[in-house]
Amino acid sequence: MNKTELLSYDDLKRQFFAERPRDVDGVANASAEYYRMYLLRKVFSIFDFKGMPETWDYDYFLTRLFLDGVLCITDTAIGVIPLQCGIYGQNVFLHPTECIIANPVLGEFRRTIDEDCVLLKLQYSYTGIYPILNRYATLLAMCDSSLAVTLMNSKVTFIGLCESKNQAQTMKKMFDEISCGNPAVFVNENAVNPSKFFFNNAKQNFVGEEIQTVKRSIINEFLTEIGIANANTDKRERLVTDEVNANNEEIGANVQHWLDNIREGLREVKKMFNIDITVQRRSWAEGGTNEPTEPSRLSAGTAAD
Repeated sequence: MNKTELLSYDDLKRQFFAERPRDVDGVANASAEYYRMYLLRKVFSIFDFKGMPETWDYDYFLTRLFLDGVLCITDTAIGVIPLQCGIYGQNVFLHPTECIIANPVLGEFRRTIDEDCVLLKLQYSYTGIYPILNRYATLLAMCDSSLAVTLMNSKVTFIGLCESKNQAQTMKKMFDEISCGNPAVFVNENAVNPSKFFFNNAKQNFVGEEIQTVKRSIINEFLTEIGIANANTDKRERLVTDEVNANNEEIGANVQHWLDNIREGLREVKKMFNIDITVQRRSWAEGGTNEPTEPSRLSAGTAAD
C-alpha cells in the first residue's frame, strides 16, 4: 500500500483487527446498521411501561436496558433516576454486588446493589440484545446485497461479438435505431453476423423473489424471538391449528424471560424508592386486536403484572 494513501476509519479498524476480506463485512456496514435500528424499534414497541416519573427519559431507559442489559436506579443530587452503569463484584450466587457509574454530569461513583440502588437486568446473564440484533441485521443486510447483485445482473440482456471496430459501430447504430422504435433497420449484409448475437436469459438468473421470501422468513424468525405474533410457518395448504398454536407458545416463552426479570427489578424499585412502575406486553404483539400505540411514557396508571 502506498504510504501516502489516506485510510478511512473502517479500513483502519479492519487493519487493526485483521479483518479480511475488506469488502465482505456482515456487521460493520451501513445496511447492517440500518437493520439494527429497524429491529431495535420493534423490540421497544412491544413493551408498555406505566407509572414512570416525568423526570426520567423514556428513550434513555429503554436503550440502556435493552442494549446494555442492566440499568442502575439510584438516588442522586437530582433525585432518583436510572443511570447507565457497569457491574462489579460477586456474591455467593455469583450475582454482581456493585454498580459503577460514570456520568458526564454527575461524575463517577459507586452504589451497592440492594442497599442504596436497584439493578434492573434484562436477562439472567446481565447482557443486552446486541447479539440478537447483530445476527439478524447481518442476515438481512446480506439479503439486500444479494438482491442488489441479482438486480444488476438482470440488466445484462444482450451481447454482440464483433470482428472489427467498424462492425461494432454498425451494430451500435443498429441497436440505437431499434431502441428508438424505428419500424425498419437496414444494414449491409456483410456488416452484421446474426449468429454472433447472444441474448442472456435475465429471468433465469433473477432470484429477487426468492431473496425477498428468505428476507421475510428472517424477519419472522426475529419477531418470534422477541415475542411478536407472526406467521413464522411455511404457507402449506394443510397448515393445522396446532402448528399455529405451537408458534404462539414459542413467542410467549421467549419474551416472558425479559418480562420476569424487568418486573422483579421494578418491584425492588417500588420497595426501595416508592416508585411504582409497571410493564406489560402490548396486546397487538400477542396477536390481539389492538393496534400499536405510542408508548405510555408518563402515564401514572397501573398495569396488571
